[in-house]
Amino acid sequence: MEELIEQYHNASNLEARIKLHELYSLNKKDWFTWLFEQYQIDSGSKLLELGCGDGTFWAKNEQLIPNDWNVVLSDFSSGMLADAQRKLTNLPAIQFEQINIESIPYPDNSFDIVAANFMLYHVENRKKGLQEIRRVLKPGGKLYAATIGEQHLMEFGTLLSEFDPSLDFSSAANNAKAFGLESGTAQLKLYFSKVELKLFADGLKIPDVEPVIAYLLSTHTNLKDQLTVRKLTEFRLFLEEKKKKDGGFIRITKASGLFEAQ
Repeated sequence: MEELIEQYHNASNLEARIKLHELYSLNKKDWFTWLFEQYQIDSGSKLLELGCGDGTFWAKNEQLIPNDWNVVLSDFSSGMLADAQRKLTNLPAIQFEQINIESIPYPDNSFDIVAANFMLYHVENRKKGLQEIRRVLKPGGKLYAATIGEQHLMEFGTLLSEFDPSLDFSSAANNAKAFGLESGTAQLKLYFSKVELKLFADGLKIPDVEPVIAYLLSTHTNLKDQLTVRKLTEFRLFLEEKKKKDGGFIRITKASGLFEAQ
């Protein structure tokens, strides 16, 4: 939990990850645009997002957001929430609240829509969190929950372990096992009568090693200590050799999608 808090203290690490996907994704459809297109939200709806991060989703789609939506954006991290508020000054009608998903401070049947993207796998008591989401949703309301699959970014782990077996990139696989494309349906069906999964086909083709290094350092609070100056130089040379053998690119698998539960 301490490592998670450090990772999401503010938006700096998250921004490094978003940038990598923006620059090198094979699917030219922007993820945040695709995600917005999947949402089916009626006029006048009341919406709660849990784990809104730095608000990039809303900033990218701000021209498409109807004026009559009542939107509450929340995050467990006060620093992340502050970054979202600064980013979304053009959307003054949005409310911001620091919320723990395991204790949502709203009455039963408060929202038409709840969104919880790339965050349910971080929830320690996920059953309690899903119970809370179900409680605050109105009858017929929907949960939208994006997540990853067990193969997501698996090459990052392979690269690290090949370079040094003591290093690993297990967080993506562990997150997916907790709540991912393969495991999410069964968990959601305990609380929702209808669950649908929509997949987003994509991958990464990275022509430079520096974004790979920056991404890895953003995901591990202890990797910066493990990759000393000398070792980081060696890792950079290792990646350059890998890139050369694969036609000048580092290729990374992506597995992500969206659950719609009603």
